[in-house]
Amino acid sequence: MNCNRGFILRDALAAACVLGGIAALTIPALSQVRMDSMRQVCVGNNRFIASASSSYINDHGEKMWALSWKAGMQNPTVPNVQYFASDSEAQGYEAVLIYRRMFGLTATEAPIPQNWFPQILNAHAALLEYVNLPIPASYMVCPADFTRQNYLEEIYKPFPVSGGDNTATTWRWIFSSSYKWDVYQWSPSRSYRTLNPRGQNVQCAMPANLPSTTELWTVEGDTTVQGAWGPKQATDVRFPSQKVFLSDDYARHNGQTRYYADQAAGQDLLFHDGSVRYYRADSTNPGWDPRTKTTRGNMTGRFAFTKQADVFGSLYNGAKSANYTAGWYRWTRGGLQGWDVPRTAGMVGKLPSPSVIENEVDTSAATGVW
Repeated sequence: MNCNRGFILRDALAAACVLGGIAALTIPALSQVRMDSMRQVCVGNNRFIASASSSYINDHGEKMWALSWKAGMQNPTVPNVQYFASDSEAQGYEAVLIYRRMFGLTATEAPIPQNWFPQILNAHAALLEYVNLPIPASYMVCPADFTRQNYLEEIYKPFPVSGGDNTATTWRWIFSSSYKWDVYQWSPSRSYRTLNPRGQNVQCAMPANLPSTTELWTVEGDTTVQGAWGPKQATDVRFPSQKVFLSDDYARHNGQTRYYADQAAGQDLLFHDGSVRYYRADSTNPGWDPRTKTTRGNMTGRFAFTKQADVFGSLYNGAKSANYTAGWYRWTRGGLQGWDVPRTAGMVGKLPSPSVIENEVDTSAATGVW
């Protein structure tokens, strides 16, 4: 008698159940390994930027890297005709001309954008030029920032042609970075340096009132604090081990993506002393509202704003927009002179309260006035 027989339906179902069980066990583990691997690459990017920044400081008289062109300079693309009207306009041209030189782009391929602020996503052009490595630069993009990774890998067209000049499809987004730079964007200094009529580098106090806008950094250098944008002295940074130099708009490496200002968002932060350390947002200084003398004079004036979801990162649980009432480590008292982290132990894990003054160190003696 032939006892050999093929698989019957019951055997097939049993095999499928076994395979399904194995997959249920292994897929989450593989996903975590992938997430951990991307985080290590991101930390490596931070360390590379820290090393390059330190070298830049040593080579440039203790000045931190930054776009440096100023209002009043002659526009090199229109010689003897046009002069830059603002720091923003000058530095916009500076960033684009760096990209053209480094990537061999023509003026047609890389036109000068109108009414844009290179300090938001393109300030790192100054560092790219210094290290002189090929761009688009993978070390400027978080491996979990899939939108920008697709640009790097040319899954998206290298030079998109659709969309307006200020949309995410415009060409300059190809060179933008996942990382945000404290020097330019998030910590307006209590005082900033500028040249006086004698050519001396001096400190000047911030004005009593700044424009009432959530995008303070987009107007600070032009209409309110002339000279605030540009290279700043590394020696101006107080508490460098507690002052954030680089961060991401999104916490990408610990489960579901969260916007940095989400209370439970956590990410690795690069500090001015070159160290990279992990912090959850609610364990850091909750920030302040820097737009008026009253709100920045104490730690009760919180920074309230609304964030819209964008192509570079999702909001928690797929929300289209979310409201926040703290800038955490980005909007901190004293800018480069104040502290970003840590938060006092008794307040960790709590939302900031307008009735509670949180000020880890009194920086008022630094310049005497705001």
